[in-house]
Amino acid sequence: MAVITSDPILIDNKSFVTKTDGNTATVVRISKGKAITQTEKEVAGDFYNSTLDEIDYAKIYNLNFGANYLSKLGASDEWMASALGSKQYKDAFKKATNQSSSNISFASIADANLNWEPTVANTDANGKSTSSGTAKFLGRYPLNESHRVKYDYLQVTSLKHKANTGGTNFGTGGFAEAEERNMIPIGRVFLPMQPGLSESNSVNWNDESANAFQAAAFRVAQGTIIEPGGFGAKAKALMSSAIDESENMIAGISKSDIAAYFAGQAVGNASLFTRGSGKVLNPNLELLFGGPQLRVFNYNFRFTPREEREAREVKGIIKFFKKNMAPIRERGRLFLKTPNVFKLKYFFKNGRQHPFLNKIKICALRDLTVNYTPDGSYMTYDDGSMTSYDVTMTFGELNPIYQEDFDNSNDMGF
Repeated sequence: MAVITSDPILIDNKSFVTKTDGNTATVVRISKGKAITQTEKEVAGDFYNSTLDEIDYAKIYNLNFGANYLSKLGASDEWMASALGSKQYKDAFKKATNQSSSNISFASIADANLNWEPTVANTDANGKSTSSGTAKFLGRYPLNESHRVKYDYLQVTSLKHKANTGGTNFGTGGFAEAEERNMIPIGRVFLPMQPGLSESNSVNWNDESANAFQAAAFRVAQGTIIEPGGFGAKAKALMSSAIDESENMIAGISKSDIAAYFAGQAVGNASLFTRGSGKVLNPNLELLFGGPQLRVFNYNFRFTPREEREAREVKGIIKFFKKNMAPIRERGRLFLKTPNVFKLKYFFKNGRQHPFLNKIKICALRDLTVNYTPDGSYMTYDDGSMTSYDVTMTFGELNPIYQEDFDNSNDMGF
């Protein structure tokens, strides 16, 4: 099948074409209209073709343009993060590959008037960004998986933590959940599914007791609190309620039992009542709800780089997790800011939320362990990269699960 090359398009002041071959397409950076910078060539490495003066930027493996339609070749992490997170990029690629978006119109680079051009990023003479923000990281392992065979994967997105200021929720006695705070994505990693995927849901239930004397005291206190009037009226109500409760309690109870119980309390040894009467106060024991618990998710990934490029990718992925879980020192170093947090999401092969695996709320990365010699001996490739890495991570959700989280959901839910 012949390769179909699109007309040139301009995206973020860079010129591209798409080369479609059957069910896949390659996004190619060309020098026509906007020269390729030295920085782009260095980032691209072997993906730069000096003869044609062009770079294979990315591969479109999914012409249905699902969530995981684009894979990095010679593009930068920053460009990939923008491409995967922008509807404008996707629409431009759809138009170039004749996959829809017929309402989008853009002209050839050769034309003087370009009809579609996003905001140009500020760069220096070498084409490097001059913005103060940190470039978004985009990592993927493995790199050369077969995209013709659809597969499931775990997407981990790092988010800049936003404090729970409460806002209008304070008025109702509540706080905004992490999912409601519109945290800004910082980077994203795509990882293969691992064996042992599981979840554990727990709720606190505690053994609680209340004997007759405690219950009577509670009723007296409750009635006094809700009694209208000033201090005098409340004091009068307290005395009246206490007398009534006492009369109700002693009805049908022998005076000797009452005397023995309070005598034991007076000397600080409640067991004397049991010794003398052979009885105990009925504790009215009941299992009572004590609140929700936060879920924890454990993962273990074995990274085995098979080429130099994949070794660099694995190093970047490990650094991505280590960096984003670390606290942030403020200027002056008097305070520490909360580390970045993570959104974990299982994807089905169609690029959507996996319908038969649980959803996960925003998490903190609580523990990370990297074993650089998981095979029991020290081994490296010629460039010094390790032959294998074993990475263990523990994530903890920031908010508990509630019943309403399962409403109007046709998937597995949380």
